[in-house]
Amino acid sequence: MSYKTVLFFALGILTFCSGCSDLGYYWQAASGHLDLLNRKQDIQELLDSPHTPAELKRKLKLVKSVRKFAILQLAIPENEGYSGYVELDRPYVTMVVTAAPKLELKAHKWCYWFIGCQEYRGYFDEEQARTFAEELQRQELDVSVSQITAYSTLGWLNKSWMPDYFSDPVLSTFLRRNDAEMIAVLIHEMAHQVVYVSNDTSFNESFAVFVEQEGLRQFLGYADEKAILDKDRAELYQWYLKARKDRQLFRHLINSTFEEMEELFSSEIANAEKLRKKQQLFDDLRENYKSLKNEFRVLSYDNWFKKDLNNTHLLGVKRYHSKVDKFERLFDQHGKDWREFFQAVRELAQESLKERNRRLSLLN
Repeated sequence: MSYKTVLFFALGILTFCSGCSDLGYYWQAASGHLDLLNRKQDIQELLDSPHTPAELKRKLKLVKSVRKFAILQLAIPENEGYSGYVELDRPYVTMVVTAAPKLELKAHKWCYWFIGCQEYRGYFDEEQARTFAEELQRQELDVSVSQITAYSTLGWLNKSWMPDYFSDPVLSTFLRRNDAEMIAVLIHEMAHQVVYVSNDTSFNESFAVFVEQEGLRQFLGYADEKAILDKDRAELYQWYLKARKDRQLFRHLINSTFEEMEELFSSEIANAEKLRKKQQLFDDLRENYKSLKNEFRVLSYDNWFKKDLNNTHLLGVKRYHSKVDKFERLFDQHGKDWREFFQAVRELAQESLKERNRRLSLLN
């Protein structure tokens, strides 16, 4: 998964929020991102340097090829985004906190300047994230803290008129993934530059996931021969197909539990009994995964199931995939033409939440 950490226009926002109770949060978001920007290196300069390690050069060449493909073939806006690189000394870029009521499958939301409300709260500092999570737990909420390896500024700082300094960088945490996943992450983050809807996280993420999946498929089928050899491209595509089936199986497990949990929470039994049965449903989910483990070909969800599962984990899966099939249908309806598809998505984005969901529901 790939969440987007909240970013604000640094000093300008801090000036507006000088009296805000969340000043500390805004400051850590702005200063954390500015720290990344100060460490950014131009990718082409790294490719030209004799001191750049060979494997890093290979990965960065692939990044350039994917970026070019996304602009020319997928019609994603062209700007300086992802033309720079930042090396991090840790396996994540941010820590994201999510929360939900214990007896309701409804994500807690936080509202921010400019970008509206989102279902997560990002921190560059792990200690701050865990301190905030503890505060939420004292409010009797289900809470989770996750390491995130990718984020974007949702197009805010990738405008053609903005100085290159502010453009989103490629992070070393992208490059730690295998090639297929790295390609998918980059396309996903670039897709957020096409459209962003305030207060509708599932719309934004499902859209980016669809673009990621279809973009990856097309890239592996039509990539520049100089980027990946035929044999390598074919192997990557086979891995992608297996991974897609694994994810479908995982989502099937989650969807079944989600539906059972909704039925439980809407029942008339006492809350104490609901909590007991809720835990039983999570235990059953783990057992179902164990019984199906041999069916997973290339992906493992062992670490996910080792967590102390709660409502936030179910919501996290649904957040990214609840509308992917709708966007796939919309893409087909527009003749698989990216420009027409993006225009249709932008039109949906202008609708009210109720109307947008109604129109998406018709895409069966």
